[in-house]
Amino acid sequence: MAKRAVVLLLLLFLIPTAQAAIELYDFSSEEKRVRFHELGAELRCPKCQNQSVIDSGSASAYDMRQELYQLLEEGYTDEEVFEHLKARFGEFILYKPPVRGDTWILWFLPPFLMLSGFVILVLLARSRQKQAPASQNDSVSERQLKLKKILELDSEKSSPSNSKDSS
Repeated sequence: MAKRAVVLLLLLFLIPTAQAAIELYDFSSEEKRVRFHELGAELRCPKCQNQSVIDSGSASAYDMRQELYQLLEEGYTDEEVFEHLKARFGEFILYKPPVRGDTWILWFLPPFLMLSGFVILVLLARSRQKQAPASQNDSVSERQLKLKKILELDSEKSSPSNSKDSS
């Protein structure tokens, strides 16, 4: 009895995967199949937002794939396909929006921020080099002389205090 319950539970979990649709497209040429995958990768699913039309399993992505297939088979160029799909689904479906007044920030802000960050890092590195103590630039013999002077001063300071303690 327990085995039957386990088998039934497993079957219930497997039913949704068994219903997954497999899309088959019969392209008239290999070039159209390649273009289908290239263009589909450049189109965003309007429902999933961060998945391409090819990767998405939503109904709207399915519609877009069907329409993309039909447009390619009818001989549309890449630009005509984009324009047609953009007219139907909106401009949001393009991963690479056109450069216009309202989209310039999408195109130019990231490179500007990267360049600004690089300039700030260079300026910080230069300021830290200027703040480095001069002793780091000294040669070994100069450092040894400075250490001897420090030790001599330290020994002079400690010797009078020792004589006062002993008397």
